[in-house]
Amino acid sequence: MFYQNKKNMTTRYFLNNNLSSDNESRQIKQSAKIIRFLAKSDVPVSLPVIANHIKVSVPTITKLINDLMEQDMVVEDGKKETDNGRKPSVYSLTKSHFYTVGVEVLLRRIQVNITDLNLNSVFISKNTTFELENSEACREEVLAFIDHAISESDIAKKDIIGVGLGMTGRVNGVTGRSYNFFGFDDLPFADFLSKELDLPVFIENDTRVIGVAELVIGKVKNINNNIIVNISRGVGMTIIVNRKMVTGGNGFAGEFGHMQFVGNEGRLCICGKKGCLDTEVSGKALELLFNESIAAGEQSLMLPAGKENIRYDDIISAANDGDYLPMALLQQQGEKLGAALGNIINLLNPEMIVIAGKYSRAGSFFRDSIRSGLYKTGLKDPLANCQIISSELVQNTGAIGAAAIVLRKYDLI
Repeated sequence: MFYQNKKNMTTRYFLNNNLSSDNESRQIKQSAKIIRFLAKSDVPVSLPVIANHIKVSVPTITKLINDLMEQDMVVEDGKKETDNGRKPSVYSLTKSHFYTVGVEVLLRRIQVNITDLNLNSVFISKNTTFELENSEACREEVLAFIDHAISESDIAKKDIIGVGLGMTGRVNGVTGRSYNFFGFDDLPFADFLSKELDLPVFIENDTRVIGVAELVIGKVKNINNNIIVNISRGVGMTIIVNRKMVTGGNGFAGEFGHMQFVGNEGRLCICGKKGCLDTEVSGKALELLFNESIAAGEQSLMLPAGKENIRYDDIISAANDGDYLPMALLQQQGEKLGAALGNIINLLNPEMIVIAGKYSRAGSFFRDSIRSGLYKTGLKDPLANCQIISSELVQNTGAIGAAAIVLRKYDLI
């Protein structure tokens, strides 16, 4: 029996890398290697295979596996089929001890997805009346929403390995700090949540968690170099080079929406500068363009003048149904987006560009207009080897990507 105080151990304890170098810690680290190996295996694995991977003897791996079974973290999962001789037992993880909490905090929505080790949602809670504000009251509201969701899920906290949070605005995933929200008393938001929830919390920009979701379960899963463009109310970008996300020195890489597109003659951006791409290609820009067109006397069959609270979602839906004005506006945006992306293709030579966010719901006419814009700025050879597709991860993408961040942090996927 390797471990002391065994009943008090959690999955998080085994996955903790900050252990001392004594004998017990060494054995716990070996157990953590077993957990990581089994988590990444698509099939149950025999003891000799595990021993070979961990680089220890079969007797040692047998003791470690037996101890993990006593902890109910590993189960015997049948026998391996062989041509002759005794069939060896094979082992897999007890999936009920490996849950993650994925949280998405946007300007007008908050959502919690609790997922299993395969990123299948086992509990979902969302609030579409939520409004994000930089106040202590809003910070407490976010905390209470997450805490309540965990309680409502009936999943024991000891079986939750961590919380991943995707948040709008500028975020430093290393320090756990949001530069736009909840930086009170110099306490990073991730540290605040971790202290109050008594769980590890990892925070990233909302665009980057969508990029993680695409990388883990989306179309770019087996693509080495790609770009994910997140277009909803705003626009952002995840850059993946050799299957690793480019975050930059302070986590700000991918501020594609603030790429200067039309110079000082353009609209004023929320960043204080003029001419940012976000002012021309985004959901809020689409709403503005639509209202300006209606005011100028143009007509929409499905969204007539006088209809209140028209959102960019409505405009995209109308365009998909063939309404001329919404379709024309989206095509204009698509050409501008393509022209901007042509420069990115010249710079990074990606194999695939994924249009994610709510604009992924726009029809093929939008992707065609992007391709048209690409030829204005993109070089022939990089363009020839770059696909433009729309994301198929429409539902719960941000929260699932946030959950995936936890699994990546612990090297479980």
